[in-house]
Amino acid sequence: MAAENYEYYEGQQRAMGTLFKLYAFHVPGRGEWMRELADRFFDSIVEDDRRLSIYVADSPINRINRAAGGEPVELDSDTFALLKAARGYWELTGGLFDITAGLLMRAHGFYSDSALPKAEIPTLDEIRSLIGSDKLELDPVRSTARLAREGMLLDLGGFAKGWCVQRRSEILTREGLEDFVISAGTSTALARGAPPDEEGWSSELEIINNQEPTGSQMILKDCAVSVSANYRNTVTSPQGITVRHIMNPITLEPVQEIRRVVVVGPDAAECEALSTAYLIQGGLSGYFTLEKRPDISVHFNLL
Repeated sequence: MAAENYEYYEGQQRAMGTLFKLYAFHVPGRGEWMRELADRFFDSIVEDDRRLSIYVADSPINRINRAAGGEPVELDSDTFALLKAARGYWELTGGLFDITAGLLMRAHGFYSDSALPKAEIPTLDEIRSLIGSDKLELDPVRSTARLAREGMLLDLGGFAKGWCVQRRSEILTREGLEDFVISAGTSTALARGAPPDEEGWSSELEIINNQEPTGSQMILKDCAVSVSANYRNTVTSPQGITVRHIMNPITLEPVQEIRRVVVVGPDAAECEALSTAYLIQGGLSGYFTLEKRPDISVHFNLL
């Protein structure tokens, strides 16, 4: 259908420490419907932020953190499904994607403004016994989650954004919106359909150090893309060393080589998990490989 037969919508909402944006085309005369649909979508993202953030004291994630080593915490079905998926990606990536690695972040000086429970920072040897998604106990019958050892921490990081973009896009498709794109800051985007008279939605990655990265010009249609990079979020150690925020849960060390990884695939949550794991791994093979997944493409950039 020609462009003149569509109307355009654009909206945004700040949540999860970033700016979520929605761009869409719809048939004429449905502007009020589109705005109400977008409002429901953005409201769901704000609610997801309250449920999944370590910066909200009473979020289910922080209730699990406070109860580590103790009683299991009952969860809503969506949060339980998210944690189950995250543990599955831990298995898929040979342990490189691990939502229990937050303790490493805390030990290196991150999370200073979070609402995590107060605790002494354990030694490196102690941390080793407190990391691993195999210690995240999930009971599907009771819909509960429990961290097996006191002192463990969950942090969903960018995975929460990918999960919410993927799942909440269903609000839009279920109501009949066919051509739209959702972006969650610089980390995640999901595209459905295409703008009028176009093959898909254009996406451009930011230029860093005057370098145009591999995969920087992409046309997205009915797929998701995730970008993991370790050059934005850093802290300075007491020794004056710049520490980058993506941690290797196997070596217990931050990934210090500056990297960016772009993953394109069918599911935004999966792309988020894989982009993090590939950034830690530093190549297509190592702890894991996805040779049998032709629906996923991976682009590496050393910066």
